[in-house]
Amino acid sequence: MILNSRFVFFCLIFFTLNNLAVSEINLKIIMKVDSEIITSYDIEKERNYLLVLNPKLKVMDEEKILEISKKSLIKETIKKNEILKYKVLDLQNPQIEFILNNIIKNLGFQSLSQFRNHLEKLDISINDIKEKIEIENQWKSLVYARYSNSLKIDIESLQKQIDNTSKENFLLEYNLSEIVFTKKNDLSLDSLINEIQDSIKNVGFENTAILYSNSDSSKVGGKIGWIRKNNLSTDVIRYLEKIELNTSGDPIKIGNNFLILKINDERKIQLEIDKQKELDKMIRIEKAKQLEKFSNIFYNKIKLNSKINEF
Repeated sequence: MILNSRFVFFCLIFFTLNNLAVSEINLKIIMKVDSEIITSYDIEKERNYLLVLNPKLKVMDEEKILEISKKSLIKETIKKNEILKYKVLDLQNPQIEFILNNIIKNLGFQSLSQFRNHLEKLDISINDIKEKIEIENQWKSLVYARYSNSLKIDIESLQKQIDNTSKENFLLEYNLSEIVFTKKNDLSLDSLINEIQDSIKNVGFENTAILYSNSDSSKVGGKIGWIRKNNLSTDVIRYLEKIELNTSGDPIKIGNNFLILKINDERKIQLEIDKQKELDKMIRIEKAKQLEKFSNIFYNKIKLNSKINEF
């Protein structure tokens, strides 16, 4: 009995030391964002998550992918820390299920169980995905609560666009991807534009969006989906009329940002306009554009006051 006890004791010591040795090799503290510690394991999980969303990332070298993953985690951690000042994350929110189902569908998985099995191979749980969705949801709610009174919608102008469109029999829709960026202090605008255009040629538009875009769409390679021509500004329409399918053009200035668009596809749809529904939709799109701008302003302000220490 004593021998068995001693055997168990020594086995426990052996496995504990062995696990500690493995942890020391595989688990390193990479940085600290305010009070939140980010480890090599966290970055590896973020890498796997981004590869699930954007398989084309694999064409980039591993060091660059890990750098993107680190930046993505910093942004998410800063947002999460700000949200937690006001509320606790609720992973049972019904809206999470709706967004999760859209992600599963857009990525080509047939069911939740198939998606879950794929994630498990990458050491990612469904709750990991749900938390990311909830962070983005609550961040948008926070931005809206803070800036909703600053939104300015020119309803008269939108109604004129609808009236002009209703004279046509067909309406053009674009499937678009975007790169939204601002000038960096350490790089001239021309140098930055050349850097982005070279990246588009070398690693593709989607990967360049992940590398350079400030928009929330960057995590999905800049994809923003189908948008009707009449929901776009005059400047953007002129921009799109100059470029061909599956190509992108030179950047244009939109507010304080610069925008590069790529046309992934286009189609004509038969026009059946319910003017009130179309107006409501255009108002939602315009609000979303303005809130995206305020989101970037708010995030950059918080980031300036955050303590980010790399080890």
